[in-house]
Amino acid sequence: MLEEHVEVRSSPREGRGLFAVAPIAADSLVMEAPLLLIPAEQRAALQATIVDDYVYEWDEHGTAALVLGVSSMCNHDDDPNAFLWLVPDGMVAQLFALRAIPVGEEITVSYRAEEGSEDAPLWFEVRAAD
Repeated sequence: MLEEHVEVRSSPREGRGLFAVAPIAADSLVMEAPLLLIPAEQRAALQATIVDDYVYEWDEHGTAALVLGVSSMCNHDDDPNAFLWLVPDGMVAQLFALRAIPVGEEITVSYRAEEGSEDAPLWFEVRAAD
């Protein structure tokens, strides 16, 4: 894993983001982070907080997954350079580089849950890096 190849810092997109501080090769595992599952019956309380912006849908029963660690700082991009895979059997999230990421580039993922959902609405206005 390449956890030492990234750092969190201010992002021109919004707030903070995750950036490469060393080159990251395409198709490499950048990092792995544990998940915290939020039961469906607690989800409504979570939706009233900013934390809800950082969870992923886990199952068809309404359970949500919160990724712990700095990979949760990845901002959205419609053409991301990384992919966050939630691994049910391992109860972890794995961040993979989709292409080579040079030093200084922000590491981004798509917040749209499924392949083919490029037109799915997001809960925020997308801002590209300047």
